[in-house]
Amino acid sequence: MSRSARFRALFKESAPFVCLGAHDALTAKLAENAGAKAIYVSGFASAAVVAGEPDVGVLTQTEMFEHIRRICRVTTIPVFADADTGYGGILDVQRTIRLWEEAGASVLHLEDQALPKKCGHFAGKQLVSTEEMQLKLRAMLEARRDPDFFVVARTDAIAVTGIDDACERLEAYAEAGADGLYADAPESIEQMQQLTKRLKHLNKPILFNMARTGKSPYVSLDDAYRMGFAYALAPIESMTAAHKAVKEMFDIFMREGTTEAVADRLTTFDDFKQFIGLPEAVETERRFAAHVK
Repeated sequence: MSRSARFRALFKESAPFVCLGAHDALTAKLAENAGAKAIYVSGFASAAVVAGEPDVGVLTQTEMFEHIRRICRVTTIPVFADADTGYGGILDVQRTIRLWEEAGASVLHLEDQALPKKCGHFAGKQLVSTEEMQLKLRAMLEARRDPDFFVVARTDAIAVTGIDDACERLEAYAEAGADGLYADAPESIEQMQQLTKRLKHLNKPILFNMARTGKSPYVSLDDAYRMGFAYALAPIESMTAAHKAVKEMFDIFMREGTTEAVADRLTTFDDFKQFIGLPEAVETERRFAAHVK
């Protein structure tokens, strides 16, 4: 079964699942080892890790493609990758889905922001028309080569035009053929409940973003599921955890001037070599080198 087919099969299970955010190849391996059923590659985290800049549309389509491909190479579970606005017009969104498939991703979300796009939890977002977004979705779906590849329609309307428009837009995006629906950054439990109640009749999986310290309430995966969300993202936690851990380690090291001061914060070199697969690489090289005269 392909990774894309395995992603679709997750919705047939009785329990909710989370797409665990991984901001690079290393954290993708950690996510899979932790038991994640799917990985999420956030545009916010990618902009920070690749460019060291905020998520305001700084990464190009091909930069994001390469970033996703590196993550897909080291994992065996489905990868859900942010596709922003599709990086342009009709031909661009078609190229985006082809590239994301080529990279090894199984899922993407396309958002209805106007350029320049922003992180969903930033102020100052602008929207394209519902009709333009429907056209982009139809074009993207027409370009899809793997019928199991899952396309999620995302709206950022809650913060711009309100919850009613967000629901109406998602109904229109479902009509255009989107496989799943996603309204980013609901600001209350009431808005979350309204989303799932009003969209339930569409029979499309509804996604919740569990990003901590954003605009949305903190709820558990089980609580979100009881509200009607089929699955969730934990998009930036690997990056923010790494930022805090490395910042604190650097501060202590610079203050104390010795690795002894930070030894309890470090994975041992031997353990890390095991994790990245050095013993297997050495053994493979040894087996083939034995035949060289």
